[in-house]
Amino acid sequence: MPIREQIDVSAAILNWNGGDLVVRCLRSLLRQTHLPGQRLVVDNGSSDGSLERLRAEDPDLEVIANPRNLGFARAANQAVAAAGGRWLLLLNLDVELEPDYVERLLAAGEREPGVGSVTGKLLRPGDGQGPPIVDSTGHLLFSNGWAANRGEAHPDQPAWDRPGEVFGVTAAAPLYRVDALRDASHGCARPFDERFFAYIEDVDLDWRLRWLGWRARYEPAVAWHHRSATGARRSPFILRHILKNRLLLVANNDLWPDGLRRLPTVALFTLLTAVQFGLESPRAPLGIADAVRLLPESRHRRRFLRARRRVSSAEIRAWMQRFPYRQKLAQRFFGDRRATG
Repeated sequence: MPIREQIDVSAAILNWNGGDLVVRCLRSLLRQTHLPGQRLVVDNGSSDGSLERLRAEDPDLEVIANPRNLGFARAANQAVAAAGGRWLLLLNLDVELEPDYVERLLAAGEREPGVGSVTGKLLRPGDGQGPPIVDSTGHLLFSNGWAANRGEAHPDQPAWDRPGEVFGVTAAAPLYRVDALRDASHGCARPFDERFFAYIEDVDLDWRLRWLGWRARYEPAVAWHHRSATGARRSPFILRHILKNRLLLVANNDLWPDGLRRLPTVALFTLLTAVQFGLESPRAPLGIADAVRLLPESRHRRRFLRARRRVSSAEIRAWMQRFPYRQKLAQRFFGDRRATG
């Protein structure tokens, strides 16, 4: 019997010099009440011995070892290609799962055949003096082409204990229906756009899945995201990618005529963001030039969506929220961390 018929969940950890963090991630996976029948690690050329430690932790672990860091998007695509289950759990190296995480997300996804992705409640470990801080309860999409994690940087509260539909899911610990990922691929392009390298490639996939009629669900099973532990989120390298990827996100997915009407706002906000990032890193605004160089390939993705989309522009527009400019300005200039979207 083919492996695809035997396995309901495949799990893949994406690793790059994960050290103790990635070992803790794997241990939390092995403690699941619903143990994934296939467990993989895609290693991006780690040199810290973490791959060898993972092999020692789980003798059944399947390994894809890249010679160097190929980026999150390509590693995630390798995991998709290797997955033999009906569902794929992708895991950042800095995530730890509560024992019922897989069981609850799988049950939420299986209840509705139109669900293409499920996310849990991602929390950041706190100092023990108050409620933990939310990392993500799904994705928000704004009408200026920006995206954000729902509830990010706010204290956990009862409102986040309610399951429901969300625009999309963060790729830190999502459960994807493999049929949906294959539906979102076309030609030589795989689910995650490898031009993104890292960051926002998950929002790009969210948007494409939405055009194709797949829904995303939030199930408040807990995973802990040690986001700051890796230290790469605000590096000059990553800021440049983030700026590039925000433009590619819009170029890939915001179909006209609606997208044309939003273009001035997108352009203005991109320039403001380039200025902000430039204050942190003089090279970050070069992400705009990177995006311009890579734009021609986006035409193929837009043609794919125009030919294959199953929902109207109005349905996509209904998910777009107004960007909280006042709150963001307060956060930027007055240090109000509560203003995070």
